[in-house]
Amino acid sequence: MNKKWVIGVGLGCVGLLGLVVVGLIAAGVWADRDMEGAGVSSMQEAQAQARRLAELNTRYPFQPPPAGQVLKLDEARLEAYLTAREATMPAFQTLETESTAFFKKYGADLGSKNPRVVLKAAGASLRMISKARAALATNLEASRMSLPEFQGLTRVVYPPKVVAPKEPVLVSRPSDPENLALLEQQLAALTPQLEDPKLSEEQRLQLEQRRAGLRKYITTLELAGGKAVRDANAALLSKHQARIAKAANTGFDELLVYE
Repeated sequence: MNKKWVIGVGLGCVGLLGLVVVGLIAAGVWADRDMEGAGVSSMQEAQAQARRLAELNTRYPFQPPPAGQVLKLDEARLEAYLTAREATMPAFQTLETESTAFFKKYGADLGSKNPRVVLKAAGASLRMISKARAALATNLEASRMSLPEFQGLTRVVYPPKVVAPKEPVLVSRPSDPENLALLEQQLAALTPQLEDPKLSEEQRLQLEQRRAGLRKYITTLELAGGKAVRDANAALLSKHQARIAKAANTGFDELLVYE
C-alpha cells in the first residue's frame, strides 16, 4: 500500500489527536478554524465513539485466550467478523479517495510543514477517519461484536508479518514445530526397530514403552503449543479463503482496527 495517500498514516493517528489538543490549547480559536471546525467537533465525536465502543464491550464481552495461546475460531463468529469488515470497507474506500484528493491538493504545502496546512491536514484526517470508524462501530453493533473481539479475530485472520530477527534465535520451546518434527522422526524410527524379528521380549518391551512415552509427550507438547487449534483454524480459514482474501487490507487495519 502506498501510504502517501493517507494523511492519518503519514502523521500518525495518535499524533494527530495530540496535534489537535496542543493546537487548540496553544493557538485557540484560529487553530480550530484552520482545521475547518474539525478540532473541537472531532474530539467530541471521538469521545462519543469511545462511549459507543465501551457499550459494545459491555453488551458483547469478549474473553481473549490466555497469554501464549491461540484464539480458536468459531465459524459463526468468523462469519459475523467478515460481514462487519465487508460492510465497513466502502467507508474505508471513501477515506482513501478523499485522502488522495487532499494530498494532491496540499501535498507540497505539507512537505514544507506550513503550520496552517498541517492543522488543515489534521482536521481533514480526523474527519475522514471519524466517519470510517463510525461505520465500523455501526457494523460491529449489527454483528453483535465488540472491538476487542474484532481485533482478536483480525490477528488470527490477517496475522501480522513476522520480521526475521537480525540474530539467530538460540532458545526455543519444546513445543516449537522444529522440535516436534524431531520427536516425530524419533517416533517413526522406532517402527522398523520393532519389526526386527531378532528382538528379545525385553528389548521389544523397552521399545514399545519408549514409543508410548514419545507419543504421549508429543501429544502433550502439541496441546501446549496449540497445534490442534491452529490446525482447526487453518481448515476454517481455508474454507473461506476467497472471501478473506477479498477483504484483506493492511491500511484498513492500521487506521480503523488497532489503536
